Amino acid sequence: MPNRDLLTTGANPDARHDYLVELSGEAMPGTALTVRYVPDRLVARADGFAAYLAALAGFDGGPEALALAVLDDLNNELVPRWAEVAVARTAPLPHRVTVEDRQPNWDNPHLFARMRAL
Repeated sequence: MPNRDLLTTGANPDARHDYLVELSGEAMPGTALTVRYVPDRLVARADGFAAYLAALAGFDGGPEALALAVLDDLNNELVPRWAEVAVARTAPLPHRVTVEDRQPNWDNPHLFARMRAL
């Protein structure tokens, strides 16, 4: 598994507000990975996320295992209010896995309604 320490963080510029952050890239050839989260105290740095993605190239597991491992790493490094990880592979056949997690008692129905509209 890649080193979760590659997921470098910075301070949330304004933790009073809920907002959605989306980061995506190719974890390995034919495998797209998209992370969406609502930050709490920390945000992921783009350069750290890119390094983390590059380290995923050697991941030896299916899309389910990859999505859950990335979610675990995000929860440990960022401790977001809410997080979603989607992994999509094109071969040998289309395969998509989406997992999510949230802090206890956190909810923002207005934000989720806007996300569904996207």
